[in-house]
Amino acid sequence: MRKRFFLSLIFVLLIYHFSFIIPNSSIANAIEVGGHLTEDTTWGPENNPYLVTSGLYVDAGVTLTILPGTIFKFYADYYDDIGDDQFYFHNGVEPVAKFMRVEGRIIAEGTEQDSIIFTRMQDEEYYHWGTIYLPEGADISSFKHCVFEFAAFTGFSLSEQPRAAISMWNGSGKVVNCSFIDNDRAISIERNVTDILVINNYFDYFEYPHPNIINVSGMFFFLIRYIFNVDTGTPLITGNIFKHGTAINSSKSIYFVDNSIESVAFNRKALSITSDYGRSYFFNNIFGSCSIGIDSNSIGEDSLYIKNNYFTTNGGDGINIDDAYVEVSDNYFEGCKVSLTGCNGNSIFMRNSINDASSNALSGIIKVISDNIIKNSVIGLSGCGNELFSNNVFINNEYIFSSVTDNHIIQNMILIFNDELYNNYLYGNPIFRNCILDFELPPECIEGGGNIWVDSLQAQTLFVDIQNGDFHLIESSLAIDAGFDTLGYYYPFDMDYNHRVWDGDNNGTAIIDIGPYEFGSQAFGGIEGYTYNPTTGDPVDYVLIKINNEPGEFTFSDSIGNFEYKLPAGIYDVYAERVFYENVIEYQVEVFDGQFTQIAISMTEIVDVEENTIIPLANNFNLSNYPNPFNPETTISFNLPAEDAEDIEIIIYNIKGQKVKVFTFPNRGLGTRCVVWNGKDSNNKEVASGIYFYKLIVGDYSKTKKMLLLK
Repeated sequence: MRKRFFLSLIFVLLIYHFSFIIPNSSIANAIEVGGHLTEDTTWGPENNPYLVTSGLYVDAGVTLTILPGTIFKFYADYYDDIGDDQFYFHNGVEPVAKFMRVEGRIIAEGTEQDSIIFTRMQDEEYYHWGTIYLPEGADISSFKHCVFEFAAFTGFSLSEQPRAAISMWNGSGKVVNCSFIDNDRAISIERNVTDILVINNYFDYFEYPHPNIINVSGMFFFLIRYIFNVDTGTPLITGNIFKHGTAINSSKSIYFVDNSIESVAFNRKALSITSDYGRSYFFNNIFGSCSIGIDSNSIGEDSLYIKNNYFTTNGGDGINIDDAYVEVSDNYFEGCKVSLTGCNGNSIFMRNSINDASSNALSGIIKVISDNIIKNSVIGLSGCGNELFSNNVFINNEYIFSSVTDNHIIQNMILIFNDELYNNYLYGNPIFRNCILDFELPPECIEGGGNIWVDSLQAQTLFVDIQNGDFHLIESSLAIDAGFDTLGYYYPFDMDYNHRVWDGDNNGTAIIDIGPYEFGSQAFGGIEGYTYNPTTGDPVDYVLIKINNEPGEFTFSDSIGNFEYKLPAGIYDVYAERVFYENVIEYQVEVFDGQFTQIAISMTEIVDVEENTIIPLANNFNLSNYPNPFNPETTISFNLPAEDAEDIEIIIYNIKGQKVKVFTFPNRGLGTRCVVWNGKDSNNKEVASGIYFYKLIVGDYSKTKKMLLLK
């Protein structure tokens, strides 16, 4: 190894004497690059490929712009251990495996048709290049439609050993629509986080790194490490596809939304979170085959909110949480279990379904266990709900409980077709009340009243389709209006977010039903809306929406800015936040029963990555409409501040972003202009009541505002 390193070093020193390497005409259709970029530089595909045969430095204050279709090939070396000499600086001599160190910034934005490629020069097994390293103090960089292959790490010093294709130690940047293939790690963030956006990327392995690398540190796509306690942001990781390897290993809170983890090789965890503080959100993800879906050994004041996810983990843990507050709601677990054993009895487990767990489907002393379905598992529950244990279905399990204690108050439950009540011990005198049972209670258990005993035929008539797992109640079900604690119930909604207490048998008295669904009850209303950029009119995707700033009352807007949240009638404040945008509060939003109130949330962008500056206020065209709200028409007006203004358009959109009407102003001249919109679309049909947007376009300038049509 030392001989190979010495020969490679001689080769590098003989060829490169200058701080910036000029094209080498002896290499056909290629340009050799390295050294320091001291002024803004643009590289494009006309000189492909760019051969990085010496360390490439983008100096402070300098921007390297890389155009679509550009290809970079880094000199690589054999990589079988992170201690390999050829990846380290020694006595000021750079490593054999080359790298890019960016004190300024990179704008590397390809297109879907023409990606920018960063790969190795030598196409040999176990050969890797270094890293693209953005140290602390570097400007915000942007990577779009790029491909990163065969990156490893570069040891600059004992304290600087960035290890990933992109090492964002500056704590801020965007990685969008990129592919990461066969890297030791894809992205590492090992300093303070301000604004990190990782969206719609693809992560996979085809040629695996050397086995020694796997044994040393595992296969990480991300390493987000919290160090100095001055973080101001939370990374938003959304819309990505992960294959083969740990998706996230983080000691920082994260927002993880709409991702797909299709498989995790080597029996590893999909996500490992060890944050000491902060809130992490996991929403609408798919967790495929892995040993553990979400694993947390958090300490201190960390909290996790896990909602609307699908887990399947080869018989392992869908979720394994130790010593953190957690709310788990509206998830589906197939062939895996949930362990909340270290959560100190304060967490919430609601409206989830667990099927076919190979051991304890749910374990832990938990504050609330309500409105869940646990079926076809070895043991339904090891633990209890210490404040509320109610309205669950346990069906077709070998054992309902691992053990039962007098801490259990078991109410409004459907416990049928299970083999045994418990498999270990029965402690004290647990209370059963208002449950549906197909077995006799042991003499130690207290019959608290209201229980209904059924045989196998009667049990078949409780639900819409028991064979296929539809546990909604049928009209004649014995569970209707048969529950306990009708007044002041803990949560006012069932598993479908319908009213929890309802007069299902129409006898004039509303009583809670047994089980997770309320028969015949009315659906809640709620808030539906749209998050958008007022300057461009474009949707802002994946905005965190919180009701009354309660962290557990949340959703995210989707990829086109739409969101919906079901709520009881009332007045609410709606909070919205996202990286690279100002936080927003919409006050006093009124919700009526059975109706959705429409709101549009204007998100103001605060950082322009391409310019690396705070975005200034746009030119003031005094755009407005009156009246607002209006019926049946409103006047949209604006001021034209220059005589040489370009052609002008006003476009009206509905809350889904669909174009409704277009007005054009081909003539020029300064002054105030106006147009009357009569509430009709381009086909002269009347539109429905609701929120609409009107967008003014003058040349390259645009601005969007909202208005409300009330009929």
